[in-house]
Amino acid sequence: MPPVLQASGREYWLAQCAGWGTLALAAVITSASDSGAGMAGVVLIKWLSVASGLVQSHLWHALLRRRAWLERKGWRGLAQIAAALAGMGVVQAAVVVGANVVVQDGSILKGDAHVGITLFALSFMWFGIFFVWTLCYGLVLARRRALRLEFDKLQVEVSLKDAQLRALQAQINPHFFFNSLNSIRSLVYDDAAAAAQAIGRLSAMMRHNLVAGQLDSVRLADELAAVDAYLGMEKLRFEQRLQVSVEIEAGLDGVCLPGMILQTLVENAVKYGVEPVAKPCQIRISARAEGGRLALCVANQGRLAGHSGSTRLGLANANRRLALRYGAQARCELSERDGWVLARMVLPMERG
Repeated sequence: MPPVLQASGREYWLAQCAGWGTLALAAVITSASDSGAGMAGVVLIKWLSVASGLVQSHLWHALLRRRAWLERKGWRGLAQIAAALAGMGVVQAAVVVGANVVVQDGSILKGDAHVGITLFALSFMWFGIFFVWTLCYGLVLARRRALRLEFDKLQVEVSLKDAQLRALQAQINPHFFFNSLNSIRSLVYDDAAAAAQAIGRLSAMMRHNLVAGQLDSVRLADELAAVDAYLGMEKLRFEQRLQVSVEIEAGLDGVCLPGMILQTLVENAVKYGVEPVAKPCQIRISARAEGGRLALCVANQGRLAGHSGSTRLGLANANRRLALRYGAQARCELSERDGWVLARMVLPMERG
């Protein structure tokens, strides 16, 4: 938990000393008009009252924490606080009068003013001082409570985002897996060496998916290796119908991106570009730096209109993951141009 949300004894005593120290300094300044022993006596009485106020406020702090009166709602809690503050004001007035009796022989009670009025005025003044102290303490508690709620909210959001990312990363296309097993099964009887190679590719791709599901990001080179293994498996099914070209700008191998997000776009290109047609279909994969950002593009021959609704799942998956990871700094868009369907992804340039 951040330090600002933790109750600190050091900060509490610094605030106490600062507040009551300021009051003690003000007592000295306001006593400057007195002279000789009279001034010393007045200063001593005021300092004793300040020390008593410090002790009372500390005890009041402990009581507030134990009874949690500041956290109660309604008039009952306010009435309890007001009664306690009135009692503290009376006790503090009694301390001032007692100190005056000891130090100055009770001069405070020998003036023209009525004793009751004097005691009431002292009690009311200290009631106001303790009220201000309580108000400041309540504001500090309210601010800390608000920050704690915000911190808890952020923790929940982070946990939720992490769970969503893990769920999205864990998605594996079961149709691809079953198709791959069927392709390998047919190869076992015709070409044992090709079957062994296909099993190796499937194993490499599944291993990458498993590792990527546990990491926040993977290197582009590792993601491309998994995509290559995936396309190698799909070529067993489509043979010459699947034609792939890859163009990666130099120096981007170490750039990091969410695992399996490029493979999602490639899977869509195969499913909606190659699978529906009987003739050869090209898929182009490219990566380049654009203004300090990584731009990935997966393009396949075909038209968008005929299957626009079908491609939304993979695109929505990619956009959700980008939004969870990068917010508004990343995007993934689908478009059609000159007989090509383009899935273009732009995200911040990060190196691991």
